[in-house]
Amino acid sequence: MTIPAYDESYLDSMMQKTRYLFRIIARNSQQAFDVITDYMISDYREYMDMGNPLYLNKTPKQILSSIGFDADFNAEISDLYDEFIFDWMADIYTLLQWQYGLWSKDIVKRIPPGILYKKYNPLHEASLENGIRKLYDIYMKK
Repeated sequence: MTIPAYDESYLDSMMQKTRYLFRIIARNSQQAFDVITDYMISDYREYMDMGNPLYLNKTPKQILSSIGFDADFNAEISDLYDEFIFDWMADIYTLLQWQYGLWSKDIVKRIPPGILYKKYNPLHEASLENGIRKLYDIYMKK
């Protein structure tokens, strides 16, 4: 078993924050997958991966501002994306990074958001733990 990326006390807030972040991105961009990739490869996200509390405790507004993404936080749900899948993607990316202590930039290179979005069916029927294990075995062990 690998050592988690940061203390477990941050995990729940990271999952909630990432879900909200991905929903805001989906509501504000027609290229949401590109914005998610930009976030995952950002220096800001790298500090989060290191477990730096200064970065782990930032709000989604602060995070989006740090990557230069202007968002309308009152935007309506987009017809382009299924936000429920974005919530699932946020959980998968967060848990995969935390559980295996991987860099987010490496995860997103091997499992780009567009690919992960399409993996929702059939992986959504598995538990999150089984889903990340399957994704790790398929994409990250290479």
